[in-house]
Amino acid sequence: MKKWMMPIVQTLFVMFLVLSFYAISWVGEEYVLRAEPFDPFDPFYGEYVMLQYPDLKAPAGVTQGDVFFTLKQGEDGFAVIDRMENEPFFGGIKGQYFDRVMAPQLEQFYVEQGVGPELEKARDLQATVYVAPWGSIRPTDLEIRETK
Repeated sequence: MKKWMMPIVQTLFVMFLVLSFYAISWVGEEYVLRAEPFDPFDPFYGEYVMLQYPDLKAPAGVTQGDVFFTLKQGEDGFAVIDRMENEPFFGGIKGQYFDRVMAPQLEQFYVEQGVGPELEKARDLQATVYVAPWGSIRPTDLEIRETK
């Protein structure tokens, strides 16, 4: 094998990873989730906000454990669960369901130093996420929700 072949393959692989991350925003759908914060500081990673989502409720008939779900925009403009099953399906976001629905990509949101306590006090937040057609999630924004 040529000496120059391996660096090209490695470069293409890294480019694929970066493009697949940004492709979530390019081809994915944007959803705004109603969020509530808790536990805003980690001494090793800095400030972040742990989030829970009150609108993500499991429908009847879904058993506890690993779940796969899709989102849709609710009547009030915030995302709600559209479809949830225990078996994987194309476009399903992988999560867990026990007492609430959790998805690892949605649980933590890292914020700038000094912003965490302000977000925790607000209690009413909204998280903007992009969901790709293949089920990957990319959180992009977290802000204080304006109540009307």
